[in-house]
Order: sequence, then C-alpha cells, then structure tokens
Amino acid sequence: MKKITGLIFLFLPVFMPAQIYFDASDNLPNSGAKKPSMDVQAADIDNDGDLDIVLANEGPANTVLINDGNGVFTDGTPPNLTSAFQDSEDVAIADYDGDGKLDLIFCSEDDYVNGESDVHEYYLGNGLGGFVESSFQFTDTEANAVTTVDINDDGWPDVFFGNNGGTGVFINNHDGTFSEENNRVEQLNKTTQDLAFADVDGDGDLDLFEGNENGNILHINDGSGHFTNETNERLPTGLSLETRKVTFGDADGDGDLDIFLSNVEFIPGRDRQNRLFINDGSGTFSDMTQDQLPSDNDHTIDAIFEDVDLDGDLDIVVANVFGAPIKIYGNDGMGSFSNVTQDVLGNNYVYDALGVIAEDLNGDGFRDLYICDRFQSASNRKDLLLVREVSSSVDEKKREDEILVYPNPVSTYFFVETKTEMPDSIVLFDVSGKSVASLFPKRAGETKYRIDVSGSKISSGMYFFELNGIKKTIFVSA
Repeated sequence: MKKITGLIFLFLPVFMPAQIYFDASDNLPNSGAKKPSMDVQAADIDNDGDLDIVLANEGPANTVLINDGNGVFTDGTPPNLTSAFQDSEDVAIADYDGDGKLDLIFCSEDDYVNGESDVHEYYLGNGLGGFVESSFQFTDTEANAVTTVDINDDGWPDVFFGNNGGTGVFINNHDGTFSEENNRVEQLNKTTQDLAFADVDGDGDLDLFEGNENGNILHINDGSGHFTNETNERLPTGLSLETRKVTFGDADGDGDLDIFLSNVEFIPGRDRQNRLFINDGSGTFSDMTQDQLPSDNDHTIDAIFEDVDLDGDLDIVVANVFGAPIKIYGNDGMGSFSNVTQDVLGNNYVYDALGVIAEDLNGDGFRDLYICDRFQSASNRKDLLLVREVSSSVDEKKREDEILVYPNPVSTYFFVETKTEMPDSIVLFDVSGKSVASLFPKRAGETKYRIDVSGSKISSGMYFFELNGIKKTIFVSA
C-alpha cells in the first residue's frame, strides 16, 4: 500500500458568499419533468455510470428521466412502470432481489383515487432502464414515506413504510420478498410524513426518527433491529410541530449527527418554524433553533444538509411551498446558520418544492441540485435543475486542505482530494472500530479521487477511514 504524507489545514469558520448554482432546467424534458411530483431520487437506473432521476408523482404516472452523462435528460419512463391515478408520495431504490440491478418501490397515500385502489408499487429492474412488476405485494396502507435500510445486518435491504398509523416493517427474505414484522417498532397512532435512520447515540446501529404530523418520535435500536420509544428522554419537549421532513447531518462539526426538522402549518395552530436539534454526542438533543437558525414563517416540505461552499461544514438547502422561495442557510463553521440565498443562487426561485436532492448530475465531480415541483402542470413549468459552478476563489480555498473529503453527507460515493499519492485501497470502519469495507479509489482528476460505496452493501450511518494517521469522517445515506 502506498503511503500518504501531508498536513491538514483548518478552515476559518466563515461562509464565503458567491453565486454557485445556475439554472439548467432547459436540460430537462418537457415530458416527464412537468408532472406534480412528491419526491425525487437519483440512481443509475440504466447502469451506464451516470445518475438518472426517479420521480414519484401524485396522479400521473411516475417518471424516470435518463441522463446522457452530461446532465441532459430525456423521458425514459418504461410504459409498464405505473398506471395513472396512483397517489404516489415517495420512492425507495435498492437491489431488493440480489441480482445486482436496481429496483423501485413507490408508496401510495390515498385509496380509491378516481375509482382505482391505490397500492404500494414494487418493480424489479433489468439493469437497462426497464422494469417488471414484482409478484410480491406489500400490505396496502395509507403511507407518505418509504425508505430502505439493512436493519438486521444481514446484507439485504429491508423496507419501512411511514403510515397513517403504525410504522410498517418488512424484512427481506433474501430473495426480494418480505416478511412483515411490525412488532420491531412500537405501533403508534401517528400520521407519519417521513422516516429517517441514523446512529444518533453512537453505538454502531441505526436508530429511527418518525417525522409526524402529530408528534415526532425517536426509536432507539437495541442492536438487533428492534426499537424502543425514547422520545421523552431524548427530544426537546413542549413543541407543537407538524413535521414533513427529518434531515440528519453534523451541523456543528463535533462528529455526531444533529437534526433539522422541516415544519409546516397545514394543521391550524402548529408552529411552522423549522427546528435545529443539536446532539450532545450520546443521542440526547437540545433545541438550538432560536440561537442558531434563521427565523422563518414558511411551509417547509424538505431540506438537505449540503456543503454548498466546500468549506468543510454543512449548509442547508430548504425547499418551501405556498409562495416562499427555495432558501440556502450558510453555516458559520460552528453550527450557526444565516440566510445566504441571494448570494448563492443569485435569484429567488419560488416553486412548490416538495423534494430536493444534491447529486453530481453532469459528471463534473460537484453536486448539483434537483428540486421537484408539485404544481408544474398548472403553471406549465418544469422541475428546477440548478447546476453547480465553482468559482476560482472557492476552488482555491477548497484546495488548501491537504486531504479533503466531500460531499458530506454522501449517498453512494464520495471524493477525496489530496496533493499526495492515494493508496490502492482504503478501509472503512464503523463507529465501533470494526472494519466494514475495503474501498478502491479511482482517479477523477489531477488531485481528485472518486470512491464508491454502493457495492459494499453497508448501511446508512457514520463511518471513518484514515490516511497517514488522519481520521476522516463520512456519513453514508443508503
């Protein structure tokens, strides 16, 4: 193994304002990108090495947009992917049947839309962009969220549904069929809008946060994929929130996962102020909203942590509806945020933005933003694609770090930049110090290397690796 030498240089805790994203929505097709979309995910659907777009639509057929490798998309929705009049709310993507090809699960909310019964849709991929409907059918529930994790640590993706009622738990039978095991999570009379998994207490397993309309719940994993409700012991109390999205990220740079809650007031009297909960390192949270987060009166449907200015800390991209613009909250390096939207976007983009992702969609090594819009059909506009262009000042600042890892959090890959030679492989460790994967860097530039985690089958969570004795942290969101 080749040896890494070099030093780490610390960044000053300051957000560097500059326009970073530019509207590239003309690269989206008129067909497919003008539907009322509730969720967006990116994945390499046709196995050609770039990221395609999958949209869960409310009413019209769900959509697959195929990337040409340069961030230009065409409507590649297979004719048998879904029928119209399904109230699709969310989509999960994984290789559920173990054949090395990505499959799709769409969850549905309302039953009997336009006279047709809505069920959760499960499609098996052929690796070339085509899908066939699975013979396995999930229990029909009123669901707003579906997500995938390997909760029992057997190397196979399991499926969780966030329902009106208790959370649905489906354990993979190692063949793409599932056994329903709802007893793993306390079944509560909640209307769940989001499910988010993260290791909040640092014990090496994934805990579950339910983002609910009527009281959020934190379930702690006992290590075997069974959960205990510890909401009262770990979350701030006395809040009347209608939460639509739960987002984990290390906001203050102390090595543990904090929480951003996207809130609305569709139920009269709920506090629509978004919330920032800071982790004490053991999974107990304090509400630091008043001191560290901008005051807002928006209806926020989604948000992501994203290092917008590549300064090593996580900023926040906020997706709003009902007339409020998409916003960027810049991190000062210590977990306090300010509204830097105009500087970073150069424009106010007012969309009914129900979903936002950050992924490298044009293959330049930097993550772009895709925002799906609920009401394009009424306005005849497309979804919003914002391509990231890095200014020379930001780029030079980024390169001051001898070993830089980004993005953070990552999804299926991350980049390492170093002025010295990379080893042939790096070993990834979980929070307990257990070796979980060997990863193989691929050169992506003069000083940049791309490292894929998708083939390792590791679960979502926080991991570490070392270069020349320097420990670096990544957060994987599977």
